[in-house]
Amino acid sequence: MAREESGAVRALRRHLVEERSVDKRSIEFTGCWRLRMTQDDAPTEEDLAEVQERLADATAAC
Repeated sequence: MAREESGAVRALRRHLVEERSVDKRSIEFTGCWRLRMTQDDAPTEEDLAEVQERLADATAAC
């Protein structure tokens, strides 16, 4: 379920930015399904995809 939810959140973020022209810097999502995770937990594929997306956004903004 968490993977489906994190994918839905990424899709929503993309929709807001690409189709609704919302500034990326004004969007912040926090997943309640990740509450029990700590810094020591291994990242999932979804975590890595989100990091890559944020890095690409940050690079494009420069």
